[in-house]
Amino acid sequence: MKVQHNSIEAEIPYAGEVPLTPNVRPAIILNGSDYDMGYQWYRQTVQIFGRKPLEERAHRQFSAKETAALKAYQWHIRQHVPYMIDMLKGMVAGANDAGIPLTYEEVLAKWALDPFKSEAELFQRIASLSDDEKNKRSVIDSFPIPPESENEQLPPEEDCSGFAAWGSTTKDGSLVCGGSGDHPIIIGINEINNFECVVVVFPENGHNFVFSTSTGCCWHPAMNNKGVAYYHHGCTGYYRRYKKPEEQNFGFGVPNTMIMMHALRHANTAIEAQQLVLSVPSGDGRIGGGWADVDGNAFVIENRDKPRCIRKPGDNDETNFIYSTNNLFSKELEDCMNPPPGGNVFVPHGGWLGSAQTISSIQRNLHIWNLLHHYQGQVDLNFAKMMYRFTGAQPDYPTLEEADAAYYPTQGKGWHYRMGSLKNAMVGVLKPDRGNEGLYCVSNGCPARVASPGGPGGHHYRIAPTYSFYELKLESGPVKMSKAVQSRAQYDLYYANHELRKLTYFDVAYAPLDELFNQAAIEWQKGEYYQGHAKNSNGNEAVNYWGKTIRAFTRCQAIARKVYNSLVPPATRPEELGLKPWGYWDNEYL
Repeated sequence: MKVQHNSIEAEIPYAGEVPLTPNVRPAIILNGSDYDMGYQWYRQTVQIFGRKPLEERAHRQFSAKETAALKAYQWHIRQHVPYMIDMLKGMVAGANDAGIPLTYEEVLAKWALDPFKSEAELFQRIASLSDDEKNKRSVIDSFPIPPESENEQLPPEEDCSGFAAWGSTTKDGSLVCGGSGDHPIIIGINEINNFECVVVVFPENGHNFVFSTSTGCCWHPAMNNKGVAYYHHGCTGYYRRYKKPEEQNFGFGVPNTMIMMHALRHANTAIEAQQLVLSVPSGDGRIGGGWADVDGNAFVIENRDKPRCIRKPGDNDETNFIYSTNNLFSKELEDCMNPPPGGNVFVPHGGWLGSAQTISSIQRNLHIWNLLHHYQGQVDLNFAKMMYRFTGAQPDYPTLEEADAAYYPTQGKGWHYRMGSLKNAMVGVLKPDRGNEGLYCVSNGCPARVASPGGPGGHHYRIAPTYSFYELKLESGPVKMSKAVQSRAQYDLYYANHELRKLTYFDVAYAPLDELFNQAAIEWQKGEYYQGHAKNSNGNEAVNYWGKTIRAFTRCQAIARKVYNSLVPPATRPEELGLKPWGYWDNEYL
């Protein structure tokens, strides 16, 4: 396959007319008013991905009922996060100025109607109701559309694992978090929520924050410059889906991602984040999340309805850490997941084992528990990265086909699931800070060179993966962030070059690694080039150039680290960090 790279129209490679996912997750930089940030978001989306993916969103036709649903969502947005309407308008303008005729309704639909299956199912049910049925009391109760929203005027055109550790669990007592999104590699007309990227937000009003898109429900992991981290979506929503389907109360509210962004933008502590998240209505009840802050406040919101369940550190014997995957721990929610024939079973430190995603969740939870519990005082950024490189053995079956067939009937027997797997779409390792020193480390895909599948069909393959993390520092603005990213890239080039030049032309590895090093050096020069343009520009144009600058330096980091890691392999088990070997505790729980 010939991979083309159109250096003018897109930063990502294309294979003919097909856009390909990049091997280094691109960062989009936003700064200024809400309208300007929306404008910058979509202009940079076009810079990165080209016109084609966004054009596939255009020319969408909405029925009268679909328009009513959009108005209902916008009514909630206006009540609780009105500034997001300006951001949506800016996105429309950014797309239009790039020659892509997106409408406000099309952009709103991507945030409100498209992201989650439950909302899609709800929407299909609403769309199929007759006018007669719409007036029935039971239907109104099941699908509450605010009466006030009928007068709402739409503006004219213009799958996952996570943890947090602090105090006695970390080397220096600081907060260290990790989060991964597990889903297929999707781009183009079927992309999830938005394009795969990292978004850094420097708003005029509110806190600076950073998050990753398309990593699962509500775009995690994330953190702000007040030391608040959002490390996992928390599995909220099981109650509504499984407790009593006939009493489900799916309706309209603020889109979940907007609620997450609202909390990051305005919360000074994890407790404030909890209050903000729970005070804003969610259409499908799925926004809750795992939150932590640098003062040791941490929790997982497992259910936002009645019974409200907020899991805290210590509830399951955790000492200064907490974690979450795709199942529940709370006793009150025991029967809120589809049970297998024998019923749901509680596994100590693993949570409720039932069916579907809960099978892999048990093994992932136990993996996190053992690493954080048995290596108290040893957790830092390198340890956290090792956790995702410490992948499981291949399934205990002669073929993967046989392993897949046995997975659900045996509840995963013979599988060795870990946080890091071939299903990882993005892995983020965070060290939040109350200030401008917070670090956000990004791996596009699993950082382990040898990884096992993430369940049946859960193995996806990146093009030219780097198996490395790049690093963003959440500075006070784009200019200072660019300087920090550039400095890190230069150090990474040094260490890669130092190891590479120990080889000679007679070493088989020299030529391919030298080619990789040259790619990193090219990205360095591109970063300097765009930096010069940014310094000589103003307004949105300058921010877009700072975005191109930061993306070039992060690609430089990731590729240079791939060279270095090829010669000096990073740790994939605790003993490779000089710690006691994995399992020294006689596998009490795993």
